[in-house]
Amino acid sequence: MKEMDPYIDKITPLFLQYGIKSVSMDDIATQLGISKKTLYQVYKDKTELVKKTMENIKGAMASITDDYNPSDLNVIEKEIEQRKKYIETYRELKPSFIYDLKKFYPNIFNDFRSFKSDFIRRSTEKFIREGQKQGLLREDIDVEFMCKLSIMLFSAMFYPEIEAFTESDLSSKKYSDQFFIYHMNGICSEKGRHLFNELFKEKLL
Repeated sequence: MKEMDPYIDKITPLFLQYGIKSVSMDDIATQLGISKKTLYQVYKDKTELVKKTMENIKGAMASITDDYNPSDLNVIEKEIEQRKKYIETYRELKPSFIYDLKKFYPNIFNDFRSFKSDFIRRSTEKFIREGQKQGLLREDIDVEFMCKLSIMLFSAMFYPEIEAFTESDLSSKKYSDQFFIYHMNGICSEKGRHLFNELFKEKLL
């Protein structure tokens, strides 16, 4: 059972929105409505806060998928609903947060990158195999390739030096929607594409 943390749910949005470096322990104490002395009684230092923040993010990501796994929705409905939840939860996530994590907390960054890569691989494989059984995804999809491609595309946020997308692009709903449309129309069967495009217009636009 996950150990309850009295403050981390309020601290996480600060880091996600403003980055890690620009948020001081004074800022955090003010946000929590406690003194800086009390904050240091709860957390040893900022590194511990960052580590707990990342555990919080990993737990939230896993719970979004877990919430929909037992449902009777088909894979396209699940994918759309899960994506809506991710956007609601992480819309304020800025590339500067990832940059700070990578530069100042490399061990925590590498742990998160490994977690996310494994998470994407498992969820992508499950999604494709279920979708193929339901006749909603193309039968000729190479599952291993799609897993690797999904990991690579997610990794673009980790490496802004590639410069294919700007920071505003990476956090833009418009670009996220365009990628989602491109991706889903590429892997869906004719039946799946028809369903996806109907649901996308109904639920997301």
